[in-house]
Amino acid sequence: MFDAQRKNKIHWEITDLCNLKCPMCPRTDTRNRCRPVKGLQHIQFFFKDAKKLMPEAFLKQVQRIDFCGNFGDPCMARDFFDICEMLIARCGVTVMVSTNGSMRRPQWWERLGRLFAGTPSWLEFHVDGLADTNHLYRIGARWENIAANAAAFIAAGGRADWHFILFKHNQHQVQQAREMARAMGFAAFVPTDTGRFPDGGKIAYMHPEGDWRSLEQATVRLHDDPDNAAPAGRSSHRSMTGADETIVCTAAEKNRFFIDAAGYLAPCCWVSNRDPLRPGDMLRAIAAAGKDPEHFNIRRRPIADILKDDLFSRVFPQLWGAGSLATCRKKCGRGHRNVKIRWEL
Repeated sequence: MFDAQRKNKIHWEITDLCNLKCPMCPRTDTRNRCRPVKGLQHIQFFFKDAKKLMPEAFLKQVQRIDFCGNFGDPCMARDFFDICEMLIARCGVTVMVSTNGSMRRPQWWERLGRLFAGTPSWLEFHVDGLADTNHLYRIGARWENIAANAAAFIAAGGRADWHFILFKHNQHQVQQAREMARAMGFAAFVPTDTGRFPDGGKIAYMHPEGDWRSLEQATVRLHDDPDNAAPAGRSSHRSMTGADETIVCTAAEKNRFFIDAAGYLAPCCWVSNRDPLRPGDMLRAIAAAGKDPEHFNIRRRPIADILKDDLFSRVFPQLWGAGSLATCRKKCGRGHRNVKIRWEL
């Protein structure tokens, strides 16, 4: 599955900590005032962990590390700057950071921007609206903090993209946000039609204030032309019914594996769920192979040894061929369409 002759890419969830309460995030209990779900460990990798678990000899085989979490925001990790400095300045690894951008002070972001300046590394600010709408989904975010932090990062030379999830409540702001992104110096504006809505295009959640509210799916469809949007109807990427479900694994194509905040390695973030009540495909594959989940924790075995395990060379490819991995069919089936468009600025 993973090619030892090619350089690796790593998707690393460095922490499960986050400062927001987004209703569609798996860390959020939508029935309990958007509090964190039970079972979160509130953990993170510290600098000493990163230095020990990813020695320079190993990092020579790493092309890029994407810091993006299933449950956490990487910029919440205490030693995140020091870890980025080790990777970028000392080891020459390209880094991508996905963040809501609303934590810390502008001075920290300015320092991060200076570190990123003149390198291929970049940052994604995930901001779903403007001052009057972003907080409707990104519950707890303060617009003025995000604007100040993004401005500080970009002014210091950091390259940043603005990612924007479309909802019914913010779809009218796409062009205005794109123009603001250009004015602020973002490199690109990336609107996204999320696939997380169920059939019916609406989800309900209990707001932290105690009342029930809802989010509604956008009613416009994205086009490559940034000046054009049309009524969507039912988006074609919601269902795999009747589509070609042949699995073409993105992780294998990119030679990129996932490490969660507890240190467990999996082919990708989509199959990594270790909750025994809702086991992901990784746990099912481990059980099918008769193996111990701890065998795949980078705190217990070197990453290079884990990647050689036949779970990746044999078991997962066999399960793809059998069509038995529902998550893989949904996320990497040929018929799946991820509606995300990048508009360079």
